Amino acid sequence: MSYDLSHSLLHLLLMSIPYFYEPFSDFSHIALSENSVHHALNVLRMKPGSELNVTNGRGDSARCRIIGTSKKECHIEVLDSHSSSNKQQASKLHIAISFTKNPARIEWFLEKATEIGIQMITPLITKRSEKIHFKKERFEKIMISAMLQSQQTFLPVLNEATLLEEVIKGPELLKCIAHCEEDKDRIQLKDCIEAQKDTLILIGPEGDFTPEEIHLCLQHQCKPVSLGRNRLRTETAGLFACVVFNAQIATI
Repeated sequence: MSYDLSHSLLHLLLMSIPYFYEPFSDFSHIALSENSVHHALNVLRMKPGSELNVTNGRGDSARCRIIGTSKKECHIEVLDSHSSSNKQQASKLHIAISFTKNPARIEWFLEKATEIGIQMITPLITKRSEKIHFKKERFEKIMISAMLQSQQTFLPVLNEATLLEEVIKGPELLKCIAHCEEDKDRIQLKDCIEAQKDTLILIGPEGDFTPEEIHLCLQHQCKPVSLGRNRLRTETAGLFACVVFNAQIATI
């Protein structure tokens, strides 16, 4: 009983320690970037002796302590480390989604999907897609912030904008296309998800996929799926798919 209590107290302690992102490859060479130093010293008002968690977004994390500071520097030491880089969930989710005209809506999707849990996102180019203003650096900052906020150690991969024809050639064992043509047979997404299968879910633009694109996807063994009775906005459809996938995997 005392072990369980100690373990719970340790978990609460770690949850209260702020998270930082640094793309380190070796636990013995962890250093804070200028942005992280500014956040630690000027925003959080951390001092020598303060503890922080640092993750590289690839499953590795370290609990560190500040041992010295100057105006623009913050020296840390590693107290303990943990690697779960080989322990990602068995079924990985890849959502390929058409970007919206309003970039704020797709930024909302990137943030929330990262918080919920997703392994890969691809901006999808279709015949009816809006022109993509792909600001990868800004988008990745949003995803890093969401990863740290939700205290995760895996940062989703954000691919470059890619044509539908190329995305459906990917290696996923299960591929789904969420289209809105009601006169065509579709199955509920939750009934399609299978354990141990990496999954690609295609989310179309505001005008939906064209009939030709749907036919092409079916030729590449994509399963047609429904996201429910309501007509969803593109970013809402993407997030709905993310939630359903994670909820279903948790029960399999």
